[in-house]
Amino acid sequence: MLLALFTVDLCSFAANKPQKNKNRVSKRYKTKEAKYEAAKTYYEKGAYLSAAQLFEEIYPLYISSSEGENILFLFADSYMKNHDYLMAAFHFKDYLRRYPQSPRAEEASFLAARCYYLNSPAYNLDQTDSYLAIEDLEIFLNTYPSSKFQEEGNGMMDSLRNKLAKKDFNIALMYYNTGNYKAANISFDNLFKDYPNSAFIESSLYYLVKNNFEYAQKSIDSKKSERYQMVVDNKNKLKAFDINSKFLPEAEKLAAEAEKRRDKILENSK
Repeated sequence: MLLALFTVDLCSFAANKPQKNKNRVSKRYKTKEAKYEAAKTYYEKGAYLSAAQLFEEIYPLYISSSEGENILFLFADSYMKNHDYLMAAFHFKDYLRRYPQSPRAEEASFLAARCYYLNSPAYNLDQTDSYLAIEDLEIFLNTYPSSKFQEEGNGMMDSLRNKLAKKDFNIALMYYNTGNYKAANISFDNLFKDYPNSAFIESSLYYLVKNNFEYAQKSIDSKKSERYQMVVDNKNKLKAFDINSKFLPEAEKLAAEAEKRRDKILENSK
């Protein structure tokens, strides 16, 4: 589906370019070699949109030659440097498909993932590009374990996972704040499973203590004991996670009260 969308975009781009510009370019450069040199000059001067236009025009003329590989890479890189990250990612992937044995395949693989990373929006927006970046980064990191880009790739992976964890944390927090305690429990638990090393584990454990205490208070009698016990269990998890947590004093107060109420319920049930 993504390939089809980009194909449509490329066709649309070609169809909608002003005809007078195309004619002007054709008249200015008498040979493909002259156009190639002009494209490289635009690229080196930072005029990436002009460079991309010329690289696109000459690539079909060089596709079967040794220069074709370099043109396609520079074409993709021109889009990236012009901040058109989705088009750049598409063309870097096209480069990998066409030239999988190239010495620059490693760099193209990394840059395709980096383009999706750079296009990843704020945590509260749709995260499709974040997932695409993670998918491509995983492929890159596994394919090139000794790459010079490994450290940067791992850093981008951590950043993306923390962004997704932040999104999930805020969803769970919304459930808690609106009194949807069961959904909050499920959401916080899923966050632990999906992002066990995120920066939101400590806060999530604290809110689970509060969530289960309020959940127990508003539960039917047959569920209160079990849910007060969950308060204690999550307080213990928070303490094990960080004995110096800033949330621990309040969590221990809630857990102590939960234990009292649990014990009273158990005593009355005998």
